[in-house]
Amino acid sequence: MSDPLVKPDHFGPGRPGTGEWFATHAAGVLALVLGTLAFIVVTVTQDQLWATPDWRISVPAFVVTAIAALAAIARKEHSSTYWLLGLGIAAAALVLGWFLMLAIIVGATAVLILILHSVM
Repeated sequence: MSDPLVKPDHFGPGRPGTGEWFATHAAGVLALVLGTLAFIVVTVTQDQLWATPDWRISVPAFVVTAIAALAAIARKEHSSTYWLLGLGIAAAALVLGWFLMLAIIVGATAVLILILHSVM
């Protein structure tokens, strides 16, 4: 006799509620929040935005965010977007001055290319 047919995933139960979604993505969302907070705290505590940030603030904030990201990996959360964004934002806070200067250069280059493209 043949095996019974298995329903595809899209025929399963409906979308999970907010509480169930948060329970399955808690560590990833925590990493995103911690990375954003790390970036904000490092930005606010800097005297000059183009200077290297204080390592006594930026490194522990990055480590805490990395621990939350590792927890998301250990929990095998399906969406890696949240913890990757949080870790990336916290890493940008480590090198905030260089990050901002590079962002300004890339933005100015994109505007210049757009202007030259429309003129020529």
